[in-house]
Amino acid sequence: ALHHLVFILAVVAVLAGLLLPAVQRMRESAARMQSQNNLKQLMLAAHSYQDAQNKLPAGVDAKGFSAHAHLLPY
Repeated sequence: ALHHLVFILAVVAVLAGLLLPAVQRMRESAARMQSQNNLKQLMLAAHSYQDAQNKLPAGVDAKGFSAHAHLLPY
């Protein structure tokens, strides 16, 4: 009975070992897709700003606001 339990635990450990890399790859893929989406949204906002203002936002304006702050409404 004990050797059956050890065998079952060994099988579960092997299966878990095979599953963990797949889970990690899925997490990395999801993080990469999120980053790509964030960049897409930022570029769409920059294009919308440029269409409305006829210029791209400055890196930092005279009041210290970054380009990101100017892109928020877009």
